Amino acid sequence: MKLILETHNHSLTKLFVGLPYASRLTEDEKIIIGDTTKSMVKPNNILLTLKEQNANSCTTMKQIYNAKYVYYSSIRGDNSEM
Repeated sequence: MKLILETHNHSLTKLFVGLPYASRLTEDEKIIIGDTTKSMVKPNNILLTLKEQNANSCTTMKQIYNAKYVYYSSIRGDNSEM
């Protein structure tokens, strides 16, 4: 084995939790979050629902909160009108 870069002297990770590409929400997950948010479901239960549907999902609570914020912002609309 030849060492090319000294900074990456480790094997590949097996868990992709927290990595940006692996933790992106799919369109189906965004729809589920929107529907469950509309029904006033708590974020913990939304995460459990997503994990039940996809066991390999790397979704975190922060992503749930961010998706809820985007959903509420889309309902509220633009506040810059005078």
